[in-house]
Amino acid sequence: MGHFMDQAGQVQRWIHSGDAMLLASFSVPNCLTEAHAMSQDHQQFQVAIEKTHAAVVQLRERAAQLQHCNSQQLMEVKNSVAKNWENLVTCAEDRHKLVQASIAFYKTAEQVCSVLESLERDYRRDDDWCQKDVSVEAGICDKAAALHLRIEKHQEQKESFLRACTLARKTAQTFLKYANRSLMYYGVEEEVYGPENKVRAILDDLMVKENNVLECWTEKKRTLDQCAQYVELENNGKVALDWITQTGEKYLESHTSLGETKEETEQLLREHNMFKVTAKDTREHVKMILQLADKLVENGHKHASAIREWVARVDLSYKNFSARMDKYRMQLEGRLGICSEESKASLSLDRHSDPSLEHKMQVAAVADAKMEMSEEKRRSARKKELIMKELLDTERTYVKDLEICISCYMYETRQPTAPKALQGKEHIIFCNMEEILQFHKNTFLQELEKYKAMPEDAGHCFVTYAHKFDIYVTYCKAQPESNKLLVNDAGNFYEEVQRKHNVEHPIPAYLIKPVQRITKYQLLLRELLACCEEDTPGEIREGLEVMQNVPKKANDALHLSMLEGCDIPIDKLGDVILQDSFQVWDPRQLLRKHRERHVFLFEHHVVFCKEVKEQTNSGSGSSGGPQSGASTKYQYKQRLVTAELGLSEHSEGDECKFALWGGSRTGTHDSKMILRANSVESKQIWVRKLRQVQQDSYLSNHLAKTTAAVSSSSIKSSSSSLASQSSKTTSLKSSSAKTASSGSVVASPSGGRKNVANATVAVMAATATAGGGKLEATRHSASIRSAPPNSSKNKNNYRAAEDLEPPAVAADRVSLMSFASDSSSGVST
Repeated sequence: MGHFMDQAGQVQRWIHSGDAMLLASFSVPNCLTEAHAMSQDHQQFQVAIEKTHAAVVQLRERAAQLQHCNSQQLMEVKNSVAKNWENLVTCAEDRHKLVQASIAFYKTAEQVCSVLESLERDYRRDDDWCQKDVSVEAGICDKAAALHLRIEKHQEQKESFLRACTLARKTAQTFLKYANRSLMYYGVEEEVYGPENKVRAILDDLMVKENNVLECWTEKKRTLDQCAQYVELENNGKVALDWITQTGEKYLESHTSLGETKEETEQLLREHNMFKVTAKDTREHVKMILQLADKLVENGHKHASAIREWVARVDLSYKNFSARMDKYRMQLEGRLGICSEESKASLSLDRHSDPSLEHKMQVAAVADAKMEMSEEKRRSARKKELIMKELLDTERTYVKDLEICISCYMYETRQPTAPKALQGKEHIIFCNMEEILQFHKNTFLQELEKYKAMPEDAGHCFVTYAHKFDIYVTYCKAQPESNKLLVNDAGNFYEEVQRKHNVEHPIPAYLIKPVQRITKYQLLLRELLACCEEDTPGEIREGLEVMQNVPKKANDALHLSMLEGCDIPIDKLGDVILQDSFQVWDPRQLLRKHRERHVFLFEHHVVFCKEVKEQTNSGSGSSGGPQSGASTKYQYKQRLVTAELGLSEHSEGDECKFALWGGSRTGTHDSKMILRANSVESKQIWVRKLRQVQQDSYLSNHLAKTTAAVSSSSIKSSSSSLASQSSKTTSLKSSSAKTASSGSVVASPSGGRKNVANATVAVMAATATAGGGKLEATRHSASIRSAPPNSSKNKNNYRAAEDLEPPAVAADRVSLMSFASDSSSGVST
């Protein structure tokens, strides 16, 4: 037992040393170079924490061997080590994610900005694609087809750079999440060291570049479209001219005789009339060319002068042909003495004689350009325009409704004439509606309007401002309290406000509008996605996912607010990934029957709770007595750490069941907790998310190897190693203490790497008690971090530090659950 306590004390000192070194080495990278340097340093922490984990595993196995002692002291020490180890690994997990997120953000932002600058330069070049031999470049003989291929690639290019900008913003949000979480862990002032301003400046620059490129892209698209139109007009003109010169002129040249006899003349007239039917097709074709040309010139076409030249050439050529045809017909009819109404019909052009000609012209132009669009696709395009129009119209109406609610209902609530029960409570009734209004009025509506002509890209707007829609999570979460206040304390006050201001709807109709707006976004994006599914969906699907996540986040936040009694701070659990109710069988219970449990899946923990209904009194009545209601709370029972979580997808032949256990990846029957979901679909979602959490964790993939490598037979060698390490460090203890007395801890995200050595020594001096070896190990670590990364001194010092003590924390999550199952509180009914 004494040997176990010595081991536990040494492991505790290692863990505390790791915590202190994480704090001392904390910084938030301000550029890619700093992020890479932080990553290199952190790799040493990862090696160290794996070694510390080996000692933790040995200690846990030793504790299992001593269970027969049934010592209260043993349990307390074991649980203390487990809790400290879990905290260290959680911090190390987030530190690793901070490192990876910072590299991902700075690298992505740098690359995307570089690409945007290059695209802007390319798009600003005034290329005349009509004159360039694009057909040779594309390897296509048909110039029109080559241009259309270039337009398709141009469209794909837009989707690519929009997705790249979205990726940069996503990496920024991930970076900020882990940076701010670390700042919160270590109590560092966010205003001083927070990366928010730096990241915001980069994203603002990215937004400017993106808007510039989108503007240039639109202009180039217009140029390409006009070039394609001109080439098609040119091709159609050539076809008309070729027919006139080859077929029409050839006919006229071969028909100069009027016939020797009446029969011959009549035969020539019949041939002429038959040929005229064929020529009418060319006449209609030329009419459409001329009307198309007029339309293009009228709209300010880039090639207006060249179009006029082509039109004049085709027009003159056809008029000459038509005049000669009319002359020959009149000669034949004069020879026969014919002068009928039918004979007056000619092949002369009249651009405005056919009211449906413009439609025919457009259809023919599209067909000749090999851009045939089925009736279904035309309907789809039209539907996209209508959906986009509805999205913009309803957005404007939504902004007006919010303005009415704030200027009337909220304004009156702030006045002294409001009921005392409502005074000072506008933040409960209206929550953050003003913030929602400012976002939609000043930002989102204006951004949506940019995509009026590009409905397939409207999803990008939702993805770009995905983080802003978190304001709806706050609003939705506050709705139950808001409704309760209105029902109990508002009385007729808001009805009088409605009459006073002549407001169309009562206050509940306005308070529900933000919730309804999220649902409306989902509906419109689904309809838009259906129209674009086979074409170019852009980021509409991603935008729809953003809107679907808003109510989910709000629901998760509402349920999380009901959690009580958790043995660690809620903010250290990580983000809520899933939450649902299950039937749970715990093997530690004497009575093997299921319990109803509400389960939360976080980044770092799986938390089991018991749902408890509490009767509450709200309001009073004169005759009916107090109004009673029931509030739901979740009473904490136990948790498993995801880094050492074991998972079995199949259990007991029930397709709705799966098993979880902690402490290792190979759980025994007696350690498995069986969960039964409400449906197979629910179970599949949970299993998929649980596996994803495991895969996303660095520690979950590395510490498990340590667990497998350690056996109980190695405890003796580990103990002697610990003693050896302790003796090595004792001789340096006094010099370490002297060094430590001269500093204080400063975690500086901007320049923390320069001060890590002094800060580390100071931390260890403050925390050192009986374990002198811990202090000396920190001194070694400090000298390591001061040395150049590739120096031989650096490498030797790293080895020394590893021999003396595992320095600090690594990066991802894996088997931090060594003691979790043992230390978690027992399940009660």
